[in-house]
Amino acid sequence: MSRINLLYLLMGFVFFNAKLLAFKDDSLKLLKPAKHYFKTTVYIDYYSTGQRELSGKNFVSQKLKTYQVRQSVLGFNTPLFTKDFYKNDSSIISNFHLLLNGSYSVVTPKFSGISKNHQLSRTSLGVRIIYNTGKRSLFYAEFTPFVTQDNGYRYTQRYRVSSTLIYNFTVNKYFSLRAGYSRSFLYGNRLNLPYIGIRIGQLDGVNLSIQFPRSVSFNIPIGKYVKTSLYTKGQGGVYSFANTDSVYYLNNDKSLNFGRYEFIGGTRIDVLPSRFFNFYLSAGLTTQNNIALFSETFNTGNKGQLNPFYKEKLKGSLFINFGLVFKFGKVKSIYNNYNMYNAQDLNTVDGNNINQGNNQIPAKVHKINNVQPSEVQDLIDVQDFY
Repeated sequence: MSRINLLYLLMGFVFFNAKLLAFKDDSLKLLKPAKHYFKTTVYIDYYSTGQRELSGKNFVSQKLKTYQVRQSVLGFNTPLFTKDFYKNDSSIISNFHLLLNGSYSVVTPKFSGISKNHQLSRTSLGVRIIYNTGKRSLFYAEFTPFVTQDNGYRYTQRYRVSSTLIYNFTVNKYFSLRAGYSRSFLYGNRLNLPYIGIRIGQLDGVNLSIQFPRSVSFNIPIGKYVKTSLYTKGQGGVYSFANTDSVYYLNNDKSLNFGRYEFIGGTRIDVLPSRFFNFYLSAGLTTQNNIALFSETFNTGNKGQLNPFYKEKLKGSLFINFGLVFKFGKVKSIYNNYNMYNAQDLNTVDGNNINQGNNQIPAKVHKINNVQPSEVQDLIDVQDFY
């Protein structure tokens, strides 16, 4: 083989390998970076109380006799659009988030005085807007239309809208304040409520969170994989109720509205075995239980609170609540970004006041100071997860 042919062969080999390396580099570039800060979340929640007697002397109490409630919820939350805004040095200063959320819940109020249980459903589909200024301020807006129905009775379908506006001010990682407005059906009626919140302590550590009208909780993490809390919160809603049992006899209403609210308090344990899945279990006591029935005819044209023809306060009871949470998608890191921690915290509660847990807030890790190799590996894992 001549020297010229050998030179051509060597040049071809170098050229081929250069193209192969370039192709490999291009293939690495095809691994797109994460677009969003929020993972897609799907959750299942179940809640149940004990049975109690209705002690009222009126016609409705004597007809219904006892009360017990069960609630099942299937919901989701997913990001639709995320926009980062940058400084001249390409560092992020603020971001905008648009998320889609929805849920389907079925509430079963069990009355021993009537033969058939009513399955009261609530189906919602709404949007959330979060704007992080990149400094200390955070703006949150939620708009959620929903439809209620007594399943099996199509004529009971009713459309309603809930909404929430919140301003969050992050003083530092140990303290934040919130203020806003909420149009809510959580307390068994149609209410316009102020939103007032305060948090003391780190969201990724021990903290006390007071969020009216949502909840009050004292949260204690136990390592990276277990979180515990002592809490109390309101729970309830307004649902469509078919008048098939002639509960309302003063008018010929085919459809009524059923309202319920209660305050539940107890202990909750969240377990986070992986970045894709977590579950929680809680139990305690439900107090301040109130149920009510509203005539649609009587409340026609009423734009404020609904006026009940029947209302009763019940004794307390034990309750049990558990849930499964599934998480999908790759997300941008929020490590030590305390404004984004607050954004994650705001996004964990749905229209049924169910908290899926702050599962995207990274667990605290050791400082790199005389640490063991296994601890360094833990640090790498935590940041990779988020």
